[in-house]
Amino acid sequence: MITRKLSSALLLATFAAPFAQADGWYGSAKLNSARQNLSSALLTSPRVTDRVEAPDSSKTFTGSFAVGYAFADGWRLEGEYTTRSSATFDSYWAPFNANVNRLEVDSQRLMLNGYKNIPINEWLSFYGMAGVGMAKIDAEGFQSNPSRQFASNTQYNFAYSVGLGLDAKVSEKLTLGTGWRYVDMGKVETGYNTFANRINARDEQLKGQLKEQNVFLEARLAF
Repeated sequence: MITRKLSSALLLATFAAPFAQADGWYGSAKLNSARQNLSSALLTSPRVTDRVEAPDSSKTFTGSFAVGYAFADGWRLEGEYTTRSSATFDSYWAPFNANVNRLEVDSQRLMLNGYKNIPINEWLSFYGMAGVGMAKIDAEGFQSNPSRQFASNTQYNFAYSVGLGLDAKVSEKLTLGTGWRYVDMGKVETGYNTFANRINARDEQLKGQLKEQNVFLEARLAF
């Protein structure tokens, strides 16, 4: 029995060892196919009654770059910057459902990510990840036509992400991978209306919760 257990342990170690990444620094680049959604969308105006149509999702491509450190036990820790992406969301509100309310959002992120790799065979590895950081968001928009602008607003939000992925070790230095992740960038809002409404008041504003799902391809190079 002891011999069998020892043989199993040696076999497992032999199976996992070829993929085990030595500790050290690495650089990473990702190409993200990102779909952003605006949930809990609100138009703050005392004269609207209900939403006629929810905002659409918006799809774009972005890049991200990271520098990290890989530990010998399969853990990795990295800092990642995701480049600016733009999204547009249209919605309609009763009783003014002839007027589109357009929210335009530009976002970029700086995140601290943690990863745990689980070997599948000598060259494939599955991983889970989670990250926290900050999202810089610029929000503006208009009602009905571009001459009726909401004031622009820049904000810095807490952001978090979770994801799954698959790595393929091409060489001692190069690893290629693909994965999926969900990112919550918090509540976004424009400034108040700069145009004159029915009662000539500055009391209208576009709001929502900005979320993103992205599928990515990654290249990681050990230093």
